[in-house]
Amino acid sequence: MVWPMVIGIVGGIAIFLYGMYIASEGLKKSASNHLKKFLTKVTKNQFYGAVVGILLAAVLQSSSAATVMVVGFVNARLLTLRQAMGIMLGSAVGTTLTVQLIAFRLTDYALLFVALGVGVFLLGKEKVRALGSVLLGFGFVFYGMGMITAAMEPVQNNPELTSTFVYLTDNLYVTVFIALIFTAIIQNSAATIAIAMTLSASGSLSMEAAVAIVYGANIGTVVTALISSISASKDAQRTAVAHALFKVIGVLLFLPFTHYFVVWLELFSGGIERQVANAHTIFNIINLVVLLPFCSKFADWMLVILPAKEKAENHVQFLDKESLEVPTIALVQAKKELGHMAESIRVNMLSDFDKLLYQENLSHRQAVIRHEDRIDATYKSIYHYLQKITQKDLSDEESEESLKYLYINNHLEGISDAIYHIALTTGKLEVAQVQLQDWERQGISQLFEEVLTSYEKAIQAFEFVDKQQAIAVINRNPIILRKEKELRFQHFHSGTNQSSRLSSVYVDIMNELIMVNHHVVNISYTVNNMV
Repeated sequence: MVWPMVIGIVGGIAIFLYGMYIASEGLKKSASNHLKKFLTKVTKNQFYGAVVGILLAAVLQSSSAATVMVVGFVNARLLTLRQAMGIMLGSAVGTTLTVQLIAFRLTDYALLFVALGVGVFLLGKEKVRALGSVLLGFGFVFYGMGMITAAMEPVQNNPELTSTFVYLTDNLYVTVFIALIFTAIIQNSAATIAIAMTLSASGSLSMEAAVAIVYGANIGTVVTALISSISASKDAQRTAVAHALFKVIGVLLFLPFTHYFVVWLELFSGGIERQVANAHTIFNIINLVVLLPFCSKFADWMLVILPAKEKAENHVQFLDKESLEVPTIALVQAKKELGHMAESIRVNMLSDFDKLLYQENLSHRQAVIRHEDRIDATYKSIYHYLQKITQKDLSDEESEESLKYLYINNHLEGISDAIYHIALTTGKLEVAQVQLQDWERQGISQLFEEVLTSYEKAIQAFEFVDKQQAIAVINRNPIILRKEKELRFQHFHSGTNQSSRLSSVYVDIMNELIMVNHHVVNISYTVNNMV
């Protein structure tokens, strides 16, 4: 009797979790881009942040996905630590919607949801297909719940199994711990609470023990966010730790009053399953109301608990693996990393360009050459990160965005290569013990300034999606090409007494600057979807 029950429970949990995954993916695909815009705008204070968090988790139907998304935004520096605090508290309330839906006992209609979901998915267009995934996912959720309920039936008829459950859940603290561990393993608090609802309905679990499982499930769900923050920025780690502390504090506040909480819950209408669902919702609402005013203080405390440490700067700052599960956030982080890469090229390779034209600035030339290795490493990291994103189930818009970033990543690496070759080329002057003439250096500097202006405008166009700025860069291209031709003509017309080595270096520098301009113009074309 035990093995069929175990198989039924495990299979039911598996179908339940798969349904949650499908529903969450469908919701993310249809709404995550709007949520991205919403998150970046409606975060003026903790109250607005809490509202955003409620909507975020209600749409994603996963507090784990919501917290990973918020940690990703903090890591990408689109949200501050203080803004993230309120969103985290709100997300806990939003995710209670799933448990409330489960309490409606829709298991009898599970296959109807599955049939509707498959029909919409097969017959609808892309955006409608996402809705089909949501319906299909919830169909599996309800079907999995039905399997778990059916598998639990022998429990209420078997005194030995019933006594085992009573023994395991006799101590509320032990029950909280068991629920915490189970939720951390399956990474879904709704599934844990759903099992508690089933056991309570069968009479195998007291209401107090079911509420203790709700407590443990709420703490266990923070594990995903903690894991996602390990390789992230310090502020992202502080956000995840604060989220965990919010849950722990809430449980510590509720535990001594569990008996009175249960009595209060029984005053509400509805069966025991509804009471468990209400316990989950009320716990998170009260937690939100009590802790929301202290969000700013928590942010200050996190700075003390997790102080910034001096460490060797990594060649990437914004990419983290956990955000790959939410492609919208992963793309935001990829864009931030591309912006950081572009700024690194400007500061470390394009600044003080004139120093490359003089023999005595050997140290600057060597610094530029070394930095190109760093840009290469960044390029490879971004490339592999974007490749992993493209392997996900993306919307058409996300696929187009990832492709654009691959193009821009390639062009930025091409720009660093061109400056690297200029540094190597000017090194030949030192070997040959010859120097460019002042008017030649002046001409190269003038052309470089034109190219640099286009570069800065193109990067701004990319970062702010400014298509008019991108068109302005494209329109500057003929001016730069004409300038290069004039300088090249002037060099050959006036440089009859120069060495062939000097002439070769001059032409190579001009060619590489035109190559930089070529990549800059292509970045602008990419911004305008002209690739």
